[in-house]
Amino acid sequence: DEPMEIFALANQGLKVPRREEMSGKLKEIQQKSNRRKWIILSAVTVLLAAGFFLYKARMHNAVFSGTERSIAVLPFENIGSDKTEEYISDGITQDVISNLSKISSLQKVIGWISVRSFKKTSKTLKEIADELDVAAILSGTIEKEDQKTRIRAELIEVGTNKLLWVDKFEYSGNDFLSIQSKLAIQIANALKANLSPEEKKGIARNNTENAEAYKLYRRGRIFWDTRNKANYDSAERYFNRALQLDPDYALAYSGLADCYTFNQKGLTQMEAIPIAKAYALKALSLDSTLTEAKTALAFIQGYFDFDFRGAIPVFNKIISENPNYAPAHIYLGNLLGGLGDHEADLNEKRKALSLDPLSAAWNMVLGRTFYYAGKYDSAYEQLQKTILLNSKVNGTYTIQGMVFIQKREYQKAMDAFSKLPPGMFDAGNNGTALLSYAYAMKGDKMKAMALLNKIPGTDRLQCTYQLAFIFLALGDTTEALNKLEYAYEHHFLAMPFLNIDPNLEPIRNEPRFQALLKKMNFN
Repeated sequence: DEPMEIFALANQGLKVPRREEMSGKLKEIQQKSNRRKWIILSAVTVLLAAGFFLYKARMHNAVFSGTERSIAVLPFENIGSDKTEEYISDGITQDVISNLSKISSLQKVIGWISVRSFKKTSKTLKEIADELDVAAILSGTIEKEDQKTRIRAELIEVGTNKLLWVDKFEYSGNDFLSIQSKLAIQIANALKANLSPEEKKGIARNNTENAEAYKLYRRGRIFWDTRNKANYDSAERYFNRALQLDPDYALAYSGLADCYTFNQKGLTQMEAIPIAKAYALKALSLDSTLTEAKTALAFIQGYFDFDFRGAIPVFNKIISENPNYAPAHIYLGNLLGGLGDHEADLNEKRKALSLDPLSAAWNMVLGRTFYYAGKYDSAYEQLQKTILLNSKVNGTYTIQGMVFIQKREYQKAMDAFSKLPPGMFDAGNNGTALLSYAYAMKGDKMKAMALLNKIPGTDRLQCTYQLAFIFLALGDTTEALNKLEYAYEHHFLAMPFLNIDPNLEPIRNEPRFQALLKKMNFN
């Protein structure tokens, strides 16, 4: 279709044609032009197709180019017909997160609490990555039909939009129990993460071969994750049912330990903690590598036995083995803060929050850390963020009220405490007692005493630490010290904060208070 210049080669034996002799050949070429067009078009199509598949193949093997190996595992979408199996897809997601968290060369693995908020989200991967501050995102689907489970997963490097890895799996029966470990290893390879032999062994380990026991354990964790009194009994029942099917299921014993460590059963610490310790030791006897059980024992050592300096290296070792386990950072930070190292405490809390930034509980704990460090404005701002995430985290209003107490804004403190349940809402905290304290600090002693007298005897014993504040505000130093000594003898969970609690400032130099600090190994 386009004119072209033509040359004839002149050499011995080659004929140089005249122009008029070429007319027929030109005509012939023109007749063939349409056919040639189709040939060229077909060739281009083939080349484009080949190029596309080559591109896809190369994309599947794309190399991670980021400097920080950080990842968020979004909840696997259940596309099967049985929507009651949703907790299985959530469970597999949590197990993949747990396995990836064990890999020390991954700088950040976002926790379940944060990623679950993106279930069925309309946000783009870029928006999610920016919100969670990660370089890569894993997403996928799970489809269960009869005895078959189909999983599809893909790993995207969000900054470059490169597909680092994609694969499909199909399993029958109980084989799905090994899915999470296989996924974790392949993801680690795609992110160019180095796995030690111990890490490979830990990831490959299945805690149970009984699929029904696994399902019961996962149901128990759903209830435990709510962190409220009403659901702890349900969590305990599911963990026990899992153990009936598999008596050697270490994670189920660790779940029971958690139920008693964060005592919501109306037991005293002296009753609950020995039970928690027995369950944690049983879990470790079955699986000596279990981070959850190690953390429970370290928690008991620091917070119940008051062995702060002995528990700190234990937590450091847990973190070196599993740097992405946020609770270990939280508990270590509390102990460091209790000993007066507020900056080290804040660093641990910020690390925990970077691993699970949308966890309302961890946001509240950071606000509490600012409070104990005397940074009251920062504490208030952080607690406001917590309320936006979840207004039902009761500890938020406890610390918010305490911030107002320190700023002498007593009416605001009362407003905050009024949002709490009137009775016991977690270990040692009582809404009526805290409201009584606010009235006492304001100077309304009659109202404070009236509220104090409303607290039933059993609840009064469990909130003894807070009662010390009330008696101190009422001017009864002797009774305040009596309450603190009772809290020490009964190993209250609030006692590790005794050394830094601003509410106790008026008696800090009292000989009995100093003796108490010494008994608790602060001095």
